[in-house]
Amino acid sequence: MTEKREFYAASVEEAVARAAKDLGREQDELSYRVVDQGNSGFLGIGARDARIEVDAPPAAITEEPAVPETFSERPVAEEVTDDEDATEEESRSAAADIAPEPQEDAEDIPEEIVVEAEGRITALLDAMGFDARVEVYDAGGFVAVDVATEDTALFIGQKGETIDALQYLVNASINRTKTSRVRVVLDAEGYRQRRVEALQGMAHRSARKALREDRPVELPPMNPAERRVVHLFLRDNPRVMTESEGVGDSRRVRVSPA
Repeated sequence: MTEKREFYAASVEEAVARAAKDLGREQDELSYRVVDQGNSGFLGIGARDARIEVDAPPAAITEEPAVPETFSERPVAEEVTDDEDATEEESRSAAADIAPEPQEDAEDIPEEIVVEAEGRITALLDAMGFDARVEVYDAGGFVAVDVATEDTALFIGQKGETIDALQYLVNASINRTKTSRVRVVLDAEGYRQRRVEALQGMAHRSARKALREDRPVELPPMNPAERRVVHLFLRDNPRVMTESEGVGDSRRVRVSPA
């Protein structure tokens, strides 16, 4: 009897190589199915990893220990990162909350940085062919960029991949020569707040199910920022506990009765 395991990488070939390494087998010994060929995107924007499904004998699977990420043990302001998954994609996801709150006591952001952010995002949108209106302002601790376009769904991308990639590019380009980090948050028609609310709704339903059925409930794989939303939302619920398990793109939150 075999079990199914999924592997992700920049290309199918790299995913196969990763599967062979993790399973301790030669590549030509693997039986796999290509689930997604992946997409390199435009200048890295909207890129999507290739994904394969591998038939693996149970004995060949070596379970990697999950690093607990019980959020109650972490300060609220601390950024959630995964020690064993310090990839660029994970790091850039963890570098910003999905929908940060303005800070009343934050120092004013220099006007030239606001202007620079507007120029960079406008240039990116023009290069991608978006007809958009851009509003950029100091939101209290970060630079907010609100984009209005008729192609909102395309601009946001599947699961926010495009808007997150653009946000990463703008942050990387602006902070390349800065001595202190400037945070730029890109949004479109309230997408980020809606995403937070959707994650909180999922967390609430999962907690109720875990209590009703008296068993752990696993949520879908999420990036660090999304997992942080779930941990924060359920942190004050004394009847459940949350922890992250898994590695890489498969890392997810598990909600268990306390």
